[in-house]
Amino acid sequence: MFTNSLINRAIVSYSNQSTGEIKVRIPSKFEPNVVLDVSFIGRKQVGGVWPVPTVGTQVVVATDGDDYANVFILNVTPTT
Repeated sequence: MFTNSLINRAIVSYSNQSTGEIKVRIPSKFEPNVVLDVSFIGRKQVGGVWPVPTVGTQVVVATDGDDYANVFILNVTPTT
C-alpha cells in the first residue's frame, strides 16, 4: 500500500478573488495550525477575476516533493 501520497484532500482556509491567493490546510499531513500557500502555476484570471474556491471548501491538492514547498490545486471551480 502506498502511504506517502503527494496528492491530498485539503481544506481552503483563505482565498482572494482579487489577488488569486489561496491557502489550504491538509489535516491528514499537518497540525491544524499549518497553512500552506497554493502555487499560481497553472492558474490565471478569468474576466479580471481569479477563480478561487470558497473558504471551508474541500479541494484536492498535489505537491512535487515531501517538503510541500510547492502545492498545486488540481481543480478550481470559479465562484459566481
